[in-house]
Amino acid sequence: MDRIRQVQIFIQVMESGNFTRAAHALNIPRSTVSTTIQALEDRLGAQLLQRTTRQVAPTQDGLQFLEAARSLVETYEEAESMFRHEPQQAEGRLHVDIPSRIGRRIVIPALPEFLEQNPLVQLEFSMNDRIINMLTEGVDCVIRVGHLPDSELVCRKLGDLEVINCASPAYLSKYGMPKSLGDLAEHVLVNYSANLPALAAEWEHLDGGRERVVKMKSKITVDNAEAYIASAKAGMGIIQIPRFDVEQALEDGTLVQLLDAYKAPSMPISLLYPSRRNVPLRVRVFQKWVTDLLSVHGVWSDCSGGD
Repeated sequence: MDRIRQVQIFIQVMESGNFTRAAHALNIPRSTVSTTIQALEDRLGAQLLQRTTRQVAPTQDGLQFLEAARSLVETYEEAESMFRHEPQQAEGRLHVDIPSRIGRRIVIPALPEFLEQNPLVQLEFSMNDRIINMLTEGVDCVIRVGHLPDSELVCRKLGDLEVINCASPAYLSKYGMPKSLGDLAEHVLVNYSANLPALAAEWEHLDGGRERVVKMKSKITVDNAEAYIASAKAGMGIIQIPRFDVEQALEDGTLVQLLDAYKAPSMPISLLYPSRRNVPLRVRVFQKWVTDLLSVHGVWSDCSGGD
């Protein structure tokens, strides 16, 4: 068996979680998978996988080899495609991790179109708001909203989300409609933090192009968008949130927009993927498709094309 094929089988085992599922995905006997991995480990002089009855887990050497293995296979496939006469088409497994509300409300409903355009791509979707380890979790790219910490990942901006202020009619009936920043001393925020315990609640707004904050009281802190919106609807405070998240609530009157002159800065929405010289075609195709999709849903597209 050639070395590239050995590496491809190793990658499939890592992505499948055990030898049996990898064998099924590759349509080869389980014994072939097992002997191939053993031969690869013997050739490298390193143990790549810890084996149990039902699953396998990467060793530290396995994790390091996985990143190099994926880059090797992608480079090989790209070089091989140079000599194909038919138009290049995206293919292979694509694991994308996205925020739950963007996934449920925008991306998932539109996926049949993507799969029709790219019939050779096999999609895997997970939904998180947290930062994940893309290498250990086998993720090809993630979509995230907000300003992100520095990392070794490539971050390509897809656009911006308009952020608005809103509260429920029940809340406004109790506390009154704020007319200015000075009124906020008599109001409360629903505090949002991806990591708990959280810092004190702050009202964010732009003042002459500069970002400012106002310290505020809060009675509840949440760590995900669903709970954030539910808390506002229950009358527990004002929220500052991307408009697309609450459009239906604004239309049906369960939330009311307020203080438009003191909105928070728009929030960037970005696609992140491991820093590699050769980005797989399936990732590039998905990036263009999801950028176009988000623009249809009111995301201000970033046309610079830079990282």
